[in-house]
This record gives sequence, C-alpha cells and structure tokens, in this order.
Amino acid sequence: MVSLLLIGSALATAVLLALGARLSSLVSTLLVTYLAFTANLGLTTIALSPIQAVTRAGLGVAEALLLVSALAFWWVRGRPAPPLTLARVAVREVVSDLPTAAFLVFVLVLLGYELVLGLTVPPNNTDAIAYHLARAAAWAQHGGIYWIPNVPTVRMNAFQPFAEQQLLFLLVAVRGGRLAALPQFLAELAILVAVYGSARRLGFAARPAACAAFLVATFSLFALEATTAQNDIVAASFPAVAVCLLLGPGRIEPLLGGMAAGMGLGVKLTTGLVLPILVWLAVRRGRWSFAAAVAGGVVGFALLGMWGYVLNYAETGHLLGAGTGVLEDRASPSYPGSVMNALYLLYGLMDLSVLSNNLIGWLAVAGLLAGVGVAAWTRRSESAARAARNGLLVALPFFAPILVLAGAALIADVTGWLGFPLRGPNGALGPLNASLGLTYTRVSSSDYSALGPLAVAAVIVASAIAVVAYLRGRADSRHLVLACAAPCFLVLISATTSWTSFLIRFFTVAAVVAAPLFAWLFPGRAATVAFAVVACLTVSLTVADDPAKPLSSPYGYGRPWNLSPELALAGNSRGAEGEAVAGLDRTVTSGCLGAIVGESDPTYYLYGSHLQRHVIFLPEGNPVTPAKDDGLTAVVVSTDFAHSSGQFVLDGWKVRPIGGVWLLATRKVPPGTACRP
Repeated sequence: MVSLLLIGSALATAVLLALGARLSSLVSTLLVTYLAFTANLGLTTIALSPIQAVTRAGLGVAEALLLVSALAFWWVRGRPAPPLTLARVAVREVVSDLPTAAFLVFVLVLLGYELVLGLTVPPNNTDAIAYHLARAAAWAQHGGIYWIPNVPTVRMNAFQPFAEQQLLFLLVAVRGGRLAALPQFLAELAILVAVYGSARRLGFAARPAACAAFLVATFSLFALEATTAQNDIVAASFPAVAVCLLLGPGRIEPLLGGMAAGMGLGVKLTTGLVLPILVWLAVRRGRWSFAAAVAGGVVGFALLGMWGYVLNYAETGHLLGAGTGVLEDRASPSYPGSVMNALYLLYGLMDLSVLSNNLIGWLAVAGLLAGVGVAAWTRRSESAARAARNGLLVALPFFAPILVLAGAALIADVTGWLGFPLRGPNGALGPLNASLGLTYTRVSSSDYSALGPLAVAAVIVASAIAVVAYLRGRADSRHLVLACAAPCFLVLISATTSWTSFLIRFFTVAAVVAAPLFAWLFPGRAATVAFAVVACLTVSLTVADDPAKPLSSPYGYGRPWNLSPELALAGNSRGAEGEAVAGLDRTVTSGCLGAIVGESDPTYYLYGSHLQRHVIFLPEGNPVTPAKDDGLTAVVVSTDFAHSSGQFVLDGWKVRPIGGVWLLATRKVPPGTACRP
C-alpha cells in the first residue's frame, strides 16, 4: 500500500503539472507528464540525500508536498482536462486501416510481454546487477546518493546517475527490485509517443506516423533492454522528447524541450552528441524559441543533469571521474583511430539478430516477388516512377537482412585494406567472438545486440529520402536536420571514444532522433504489410531467443516469469554466480555483510531480495582491520581474491565456500557486538 501511494502520488503530480501547462496537444501533454514524473523521482532523491532522508517516510513527506502544490497549480490554471479532440480523430484514422491496426495489436502484445518479463523475471543482466541496481541499492541503505567507498567497479560511482535515481526511488518505495525495469519500459513508451508526435509535426498523416513509432518498438535492443535495469533507453528518451517538443507549436514547448535535453545529460554523456541537431531545430524556430530552449536546457541540467559531474569533481577533481579509470575509453580525433572506430561501430550496427542465412535468403526471394508484384499492380493506375517506388519500399524490409549481411562483409574488407582488420587471424572479432562464445552481430543480447536489420535499412533509406526531398523542395530544413542525426552521431562518437563492443548500444540515441522520418516508408497498405511482417518476425525471434529471458529455456528452467534469481542467473550463462547468490541467501539472511567482489559479480544480490542485508564494501589489500572496525561478523569474498580470503584465515576467521564464485568469511564476537554501518 505504501509503495502504491508513493508511486501513485508521483504519477498524479506529474499528470496535474502536465495538464496545468495547458498544452494544445495530447502528445505534448503525455511527454511533459513523463518529464515531470522522472524529474520528480530525480529531484526528491537529490533533495533528500544530504540529510539521508531517502526513506519511505522522507519520500512520503516530499510527495505529499509536491502533490498538494501540483493540485493547487492545476486548480489555479482552471482545472484543464486532457486535450483529446484531435487525438480521437488520429486514433480513428489509425485503427480504420486494417494493416496498421494489426501492426498496432502486435506492438501492444509485444509491450505487454516486455512488461510481464520486466515485472516477474529477477534481474540477471550483467550491467544491471553489477552496477546499475547495485549503486541504487547502496544509496537506498545509506538514505541518499553518495560516493560509495571501496566499490568493486568504478561505474558504481563515476557514471551519470539520473536513471539510477529513478531506481533508488522505486527500490525504497517497494523495498526491493520488483519494479527495476520500470524506468526503461516507461522510457520506451515515451519514445514511441515522441516519434509519433514528431512525425505528425513534420507533416505526416496519423497512419504513417503511427507506423514509424510501431517500427521503433520492434527494434531488437528496445525489445531486449525494456525488460532490464540498464539505461540506454532512458538516455535515448530525453533527446526524442526534446525533438518532439522543439517541433511543437506552442510557446512553452521549446522551454520544455530544452529541459529534456538538459535532463538527458544526467543519464549518459552520449546524449550530448545529438545536441547539434537539437540546437539546429531550436534556431530554426526563431530567437525567442532558441532563447527559451537554451534557458530550459540550463534549468534541466542544473536541476537534474549536473549532479553526477559535481560528485565526480568533488571526489576526484574531474567532471568525468579522473583517477577512476572511466576516462580510459575517451579519445581525441585521430587517424587511423577515429576512422577505425567509425568502421567498427558501423560493423556492429549491421545487426542480424538471430536470423539464419537460410531465412535471410528466403526473405530476399519473398521480397523480390512482393516488390515486382506490387510494382506491376501499381503500374496499372500510377506512373512508372511511383510504381517503382512502391515496389522498392515493399521489397526493402525483406531485403534488409541480406543488405545488412553484405554491408558487414564490405566494412570488414575495408578495415582489412586499411590495416586494422575486423576479421581474420589478427582481427578484433576473433578474441571478441571467443570471449562471447557467440558470433558478434548475430546474437540476441541486451549487452551486444544493436537495433536489428530493419533499423539500419530504415535509418539509411528514410534519411536519404529526406535529403532528396529537401533538395527537390518537398521537405524543409527540419527533415534535413533529422536526416543528419545518424551521421553526426557516428562522427562525434568515433572521434571522442575508443571502440568497444558496447558502443553500438549508444546508437539508440541517434536512431530515435531520426525515427520520425520513418513515416516516409509507409506510403500505403502494401508497404505497411511488408514492414510489419518482417518486423514482427524479427523481433519475435529475438525476444524468444534472448538467453537472459528465453521463452523456452534449453536447460529446462521453465518459463522466464517462473524463475528464481539462481535459475535466472544460470539461464544467462551465470550458473556459478547463481549458486553463489543461493548460497548467500541460505547462510546470511539479514544483518550487516562485508564484501570484496569482482566488477562483474552480481553485486546487487548482496543486499537481498528485500534489501534486508546492509552491505559494506571492504578494500582488497587490507580487509581485516576495516572489517573489525565496522563490527562485521560475515564477509563475502570472491574466489578471484585469494589474497584477501587468506588474510581472513590468518586472522582466525573461518572461510568456507558457499557455492559458485563466492566464499564466506565468518567470526565469532562477544555478545552485544554490533556492526557500525
């Protein structure tokens, strides 16, 4: 009941604020509701952290005050109702077209499946349990955001915290991680609304605009990550919202769009790589709108975006965390480094999901037949040029996988010619594939997947159409600037980072900014059917084959929503860690617990399913003295740290394996001894 009141109050506050803004569009109202909700969770956790009051009681007081203030604001503004008139017309247009309605039904089923997985499957994604949820759990036990001592990975401190602040609120509200995937899922919904709204504001009709949003929902990484506590979708949501609001008709929307951009910088620094696109959109609207957008950006960054950088600077003397190791992935523009990064990133984006070569071939055959058939049928009543266009758009989704396959081969050959090969005996993919145990770009994984084959084709073709339309005077500079989003992002990220296999996930930011242009790919029913069929097929295979949450486990673990944490970890090839978590739950049910664990260990599970264990991280080099100073009687030690476990043995502690990758060091103390968290 308490959790429902806390979350419900935050949602009610957001709705009242959005309604009180009196925006003319339901799309803008929904997006501002999303901004207000996430801002609420971020502001309350920031404001209460200095006094360590991020507790149920502290959040309850804060939410009560905010709700009363929002209610007063809504009342003073005349108790405005949601603007539904134009929305009803758009809904009728979408559902009256059978292929579009069928596409909508599939997307709703897909979103429902994602929500079920997010609410029922214990977290088993590496990044989520190693640092996203782990840092939020550490903050929850401390009562607020702080620099966590002796962390097993610098990511728990140095990375921007806004997404994890939402996790912190939810962990405290429900006393556990049952809603850990909610920020990502809500962010996906916000992106879909923003893509639809942006397409409408670019001049597209409701039906193709809706199809553009539906297509985004079927991209591999969205379907895979929406069920996790990662933050790539959360990061992408703020630029997507900013684009839609900057395209909006109202005078207040540029201000809110700027706030969205500033807030996004608090989730991931890479959201800043699309700031040139957002600035261009704001400048195009005129001086007042540009000034409002800049002011909003400053406010959003000051209120919510800057605190991770401030904490880094206070603790390390550098905004990004100098001395923590986080800067190692940063780079300056160079040759061949930047070119190599760009080509490696492009290769990673050639994502085929789990489509087999046989299926790719059959799809190409189907695309050829469908394209020729539609072109011939259209030629009976249309010009040859229009018939050819319709045929090509129908064939495009079927040919997308084979084109992506050919593109990957071409990129690999180019890297070999330039002297930094991807494939072959000395290629970067050799050790990467060996460490993955899988073929890079042909996996279903929230860690290593990109957006799927349709995403690459959609971004390239829709952007090219926008450029041609602009040159022919059939589109304006708004279309052109969105077409530049992906190339701009690629150039900037290639020039400022050193390549790792994870960088392809960041491309979600550029994809959602360009996504409103996808509406050009849906001129009629035939193209809608073609894209819907291939998109539904690809994403269905992707989510069913997700090794972290497979619909049917090859190891006989059952449906994913029935898994325990141990089995969920085992199903994601983390069997030893699952045994460790189960062993810890058997031996230490509550109380204080010391920890010396590795950077990829399931650190979040040290706290327990209801955060019933208070975790104190200890230094690897000299753990015994601080363990005694803190009054600890039990310490988990990773098997990788034999030196640390040996020190406990020498000091008279009993060290024994509890299963998997963890050992447990325990000691007896006089009655009345208590730990000092």
